[in-house]
Amino acid sequence: MAIDKKADGPRLPNYMATTLIMIAVVGIVSVAISQGWLELDQDPVHLTVTAPEKVILPREGDVPFSYTVNLKNNTDDPILLEASTPCRVHRWFVADRGGNFVQGEPEEICAQVVMNADLTPESYLEDVNAITLDAARYTSGAEYQLMVRYWGYDRIHLFTAE
Repeated sequence: MAIDKKADGPRLPNYMATTLIMIAVVGIVSVAISQGWLELDQDPVHLTVTAPEKVILPREGDVPFSYTVNLKNNTDDPILLEASTPCRVHRWFVADRGGNFVQGEPEEICAQVVMNADLTPESYLEDVNAITLDAARYTSGAEYQLMVRYWGYDRIHLFTAE
């Protein structure tokens, strides 16, 4: 008795199916990492910025913009954090997609006191910052980069003005 190995319709070769599955998996993982759904805490100290991805611009005036920074110690040792002044602990500015300066934090009179903090193993520091964006400096439909420095660690958050 002979067994018919033909399927009812055309079949992709096995290597084609495997290739398509691998492309799909790589694509899904790439999107998950870029959107922040999957975090790879490979850095000894990891800074994350959580902020809106879109900002609605009024015709004129200011736009409130709030973001949260989280600095996590992924090591088994305490880390000493140091900043030359209190104003240097948390810094920010906004640049356009090409890296050109758009807006920064206003000048402050700052005490000349060195700031220190300990970040114990597997712990984190979190700070919420409410800033005001000058709507006249932004273009609807353009992408911008919020550049944040917190205790000497940098992170960029992309957002779109609408």
